[in-house]
Amino acid sequence: MTISEYSFPASYRQVLTTLILSLSFSSLLGFSQVANARTLVKVTTTLGDFTVELFDEETPQTVANFLNYVTSGRYDGTVIHRLVPNFVFQGGWLTFDESAALFSPITTDPTVQNEPGISNTRGTIAMAKLGGDPNSATSQWFVNLVDNTDLDDNNGGYTAFGRVLEEDMDVVDAIGALDAVTLVSTLDTFPVINYSGGSVLNSNLVNIAMSVIDPVLDPPNYFDEGTGLLHVTVDAGASGIGSIVFNLTSTDPEVIIQLDLASVQMLSDSVENIATFDGNTGELVIPELVVGEAVAYRNLRFLLSDAEQFIFTLNSFEPI
Repeated sequence: MTISEYSFPASYRQVLTTLILSLSFSSLLGFSQVANARTLVKVTTTLGDFTVELFDEETPQTVANFLNYVTSGRYDGTVIHRLVPNFVFQGGWLTFDESAALFSPITTDPTVQNEPGISNTRGTIAMAKLGGDPNSATSQWFVNLVDNTDLDDNNGGYTAFGRVLEEDMDVVDAIGALDAVTLVSTLDTFPVINYSGGSVLNSNLVNIAMSVIDPVLDPPNYFDEGTGLLHVTVDAGASGIGSIVFNLTSTDPEVIIQLDLASVQMLSDSVENIATFDGNTGELVIPELVVGEAVAYRNLRFLLSDAEQFIFTLNSFEPI
């Protein structure tokens, strides 16, 4: 019997409809909505590296402004020029010429429109600006060492446009724990390393460089040998595009997978080699499956064999 000849009883069709609706209205069922991937920026410092995840959708103008400085290289060679312990450290303004013992400001772009709304909690990165002028931010940024929620309403609210990844907060805390001394009489205290007075060396300062991290994307359809989970990106037609996960429940005598309904997440964009699900036939087709780091199988065809339990059975495939 071929797949095209398979006929589902009414109860199966009803559950198939439930499956399709779960893809269409996942947010109503409590599943999370997937936003576009956020931009990541690597911040290289004298004390180690940390990664900042930018809030691209929430603060688009501020993120674009920040990335202009990153990609142009203007943040490279700058130093952290302000440290207030248990409050913030600040950068994005000054470079240091050791031979001339001179701090110099970087070239700045026009000011950016303030975009408050995200709280200045510990680990967030926000834009500095002039007092009494909410829309005066240019290049200077600061990292919140603690929860500074009072900044959310101060001077029109300070725009938190990203956050340091939690696993990198040890670098942030190491900078925040440095001694803070006055190096320029008209400025706040600088964080310094092994400095006891006299001439300042570049090695005494927290130097900064930044670069955008190219995203490492998972393939649309892959099998995780460590967890036994099959990750599939599926186009269900009018029901939308979803990211779903199957548990591998059996390999002998048949390959059987079961949908984890709690894993369903809606996506906004299609991808190459996306799987398809046909609600009329119950067939799930995966054009390409990655195992490890390479494509291992093509044109895997699964059939919905138990609609009540959302179980699919492998019908055919093409090995590489």
